[in-house]
Amino acid sequence: MRGLDLSYKEDEESGTKAAAKGGFTLVIDMPNTKPRINSVEALRRKIDSFEKRSYTDYGVWIALPRDPSELEKMILGEKVYGVKIYPEDYELLEIHRDQLRNKVKRVVIHAEDPETINEECDKGFRWRCRSVDSEIRAIEKIYAVLGRREGVHITHVTNTLTAQVAKSLGYSTDTCPHYIYLYSSHEEKLGCLAKVNPPLRPGLVKDLLFREAVSENGLIDMFSTDHAPHTLEEKSRDFKECPSGIASIEFAGSLLLNLVAREAMSMKTLVEKISLRQARFLGLERFGCIDPGCVASYTVVDLDKEFVIRSSDMISRARNTPYENMRVRGYVYATIVRGVVVYREGDFLERPLTR
Repeated sequence: MRGLDLSYKEDEESGTKAAAKGGFTLVIDMPNTKPRINSVEALRRKIDSFEKRSYTDYGVWIALPRDPSELEKMILGEKVYGVKIYPEDYELLEIHRDQLRNKVKRVVIHAEDPETINEECDKGFRWRCRSVDSEIRAIEKIYAVLGRREGVHITHVTNTLTAQVAKSLGYSTDTCPHYIYLYSSHEEKLGCLAKVNPPLRPGLVKDLLFREAVSENGLIDMFSTDHAPHTLEEKSRDFKECPSGIASIEFAGSLLLNLVAREAMSMKTLVEKISLRQARFLGLERFGCIDPGCVASYTVVDLDKEFVIRSSDMISRARNTPYENMRVRGYVYATIVRGVVVYREGDFLERPLTR
């Protein structure tokens, strides 16, 4: 959701509106903001911004600070679901070994070994510079510190080997719509619009991941969006200078519903991988159910309605997408958060009470 000093890219209002349009009732934001969410003060500012602006339920992942005592204070914060570890944080793993093993319930990993990353490859070929081997080596480093334990999650997986290694160690996995829809050839064609970390993969690597992603009991446990908004101006820079990231949260629901409508995936599998498993992983016992006492947050969809994805229709401030002019079947009609209809057929109605 960006926000704070990066609000020109996205803020908590535009980002959660985009999420509601995509059918999401709850978002857990990433800490790669400015300032980074690795201090009590930055965490307080971020939660305050969400409280004032959010159209969905919300939470945050925090980043590793230098000071272990700061982590102990942050992890106890309201709306904090765990720690997100980026490649640049791997050097801090040993400092926080005990806390990450015993005091942090959930650890989400961006699995790319910084020692094997090379940024010299041209568009369409970043998969060579940020290889599958880099993902595997990253998981080996994580395992050396965390060992086999519950609550470790490998996010935005790009290939089946990474997923297989993660699952063999007892870690859960997710992938994103862009890794099951787009090839490295899209990066070559679209340039920065399809530049993302980890990078898009070629040919059979992508196709094999797709099979696991849409399978009820495949190697991929969940779907995530990895929503990463950047302005069109930033995404229009020279390929090696432009930022990585795809902003697709407002289309992600429809991109996944499209797979159901076209019979590539069952609705049961989609509900498991976009809602129920997330709720269980996050410890949200009253979410994803319809019994008395459950939180009344639901998504109303139309599986028959088709529409064309256009950046000009985006709610996100990013207003750029690699899915431009793609026709999808599967429409988010309404999004209900805690009993409040926050979005209905193109209109935003009211903010929910999320505290």
